[in-house]
Amino acid sequence: MGLLNELETRLEQEMPQRLQESLQQALDEYRAQCVPCGLLMHRHHRYPRSFMTGYGEVRLQIPVFRCGQCREMSSGVSLLGDEERYRRYSKKPVI
Repeated sequence: MGLLNELETRLEQEMPQRLQESLQQALDEYRAQCVPCGLLMHRHHRYPRSFMTGYGEVRLQIPVFRCGQCREMSSGVSLLGDEERYRRYSKKPVI
């Protein structure tokens, strides 16, 4: 096996974990803004979900945000941009 094949194989094995880590970091750093009143929302809780990607399954802790003023809630799943895929592989509906 050549060097190129070895590197491709190693990268294919590492991609699901790298993707999961990158997505989780982005979700953890995100601060949601309340649509009705415009204030920054605080993180209310997180829940675990699995998603199928082109690199395999990734497991994420999805944040749920709540506005301190109007009590509006929002889920971080909308950040992933594919709510239909989320519905297909998730146990709970999109918030």
